[in-house]
Amino acid sequence: MKKIMISSLLVGMISCQLLAQNKVSFSSKNYFGIVAGSSGTNPQLQTINGFKINKWFAGIGTGIDWYYQRSIPLFFSFDRNILMKQRRNFILSADVGANFPWQNNQYQTIWGFEESKTVPGFYWATGFGYRIGIGKQKDALLLNFGYTNKFFKEKTTNVYPCLVAPCPEHTESFNYNLRAISIKVGYGF
Repeated sequence: MKKIMISSLLVGMISCQLLAQNKVSFSSKNYFGIVAGSSGTNPQLQTINGFKINKWFAGIGTGIDWYYQRSIPLFFSFDRNILMKQRRNFILSADVGANFPWQNNQYQTIWGFEESKTVPGFYWATGFGYRIGIGKQKDALLLNFGYTNKFFKEKTTNVYPCLVAPCPEHTESFNYNLRAISIKVGYGF
């Protein structure tokens, strides 16, 4: 928690310096994509909102990622426009934050009760994109090809039936490191 507060303070101080020197505008990027890796192919939705200063963009993003297990990433996003042409440019992007698994389960099996608890983990992504301006405003079609990596832990506890309490329990822990390639299409302004 202390590291998050210090990081937020540093980002805020840098932002204030940049705001004082350059023209700042609000920007939003909304994506629909496909994530593919060794655990299959699944959809993802993302929205990233923040501020654009010259060639730079910084914002906060979230979404729903169905790869392997449904989760909600919450992250800081940074973009840099390169090779800018009128109404078209290439984009390098990086995201870093936390990955929150969607649910915890408790259900009855043949041998007793099983409870599964998930613990949030780290999330990061990087990408290379292309922005095509549409209309008369700053609206744009966004294309992005990238790499994502999300982590989380799962702890399962099985309680076996018995005649005299306390009944025996068996606990297992699993660490997930899910790497995948993502292809996203979106709309931004």
